[in-house]
Amino acid sequence: MTTPSPDSAPEKPALKSLTLRSAAAIAIAAVAGRFAVEFPAGAAQQLADALIDLVTTLGLIGVAIGRTRARGPIV
Repeated sequence: MTTPSPDSAPEKPALKSLTLRSAAAIAIAAVAGRFAVEFPAGAAQQLADALIDLVTTLGLIGVAIGRTRARGPIV
């Protein structure tokens, strides 16, 4: 097992991945183009960031609800 050198960049979490955010921005721009909606510059990227944050938050809420229900009484 090798230790990373101090010069190597640390690994980024998947949510900070430019590939994921770019793919979401492209998908949003494609849907907007299909419906003839024009966004100002950078709006698709901001919508993609907001969408990823929303999905992440809803996922965490779902996990919290599931864990709470699993620990409660079975009726």
